[in-house]
Amino acid sequence: STPPPTPPPPPLYVAATRQHVGKTSTSLALLSGLQKRFDQVGFMKPVGQMSLQVEEDGKLIDIDKDALLVKKHFGLDHLSYQHMSPVLIPPGYTRDYLDGLIRLEDQEALVGDAFRQVSETSQIVLCEGTGH
Repeated sequence: STPPPTPPPPPLYVAATRQHVGKTSTSLALLSGLQKRFDQVGFMKPVGQMSLQVEEDGKLIDIDKDALLVKKHFGLDHLSYQHMSPVLIPPGYTRDYLDGLIRLEDQEALVGDAFRQVSETSQIVLCEGTGH
């Protein structure tokens, strides 16, 4: 009989207790090593703060700057920017959240859906935590 398929490795999550301590540098080094071992490496920054606008599918979207860096540098063309950077925390976010304009459930759903999409097209996924 054939052995059951090997499950994918668990995702890796790079986090820290402070900002500006090397999460992105660590992620870049890990991605470099992962690409030597896997054909399709996934990356996402579930919650980002510093955003840039990019064009995807004919429309401009805001994404975390680290997602742009990673996708371009490592050629992660199998991933969409939207899934690599599902939630942004722009100025005014806390006020909007407290005013009920942003719902936790909606944010969790965005991250969960993005993670599923990245996982489906990748053999391993690296997630980078936010700076705050």
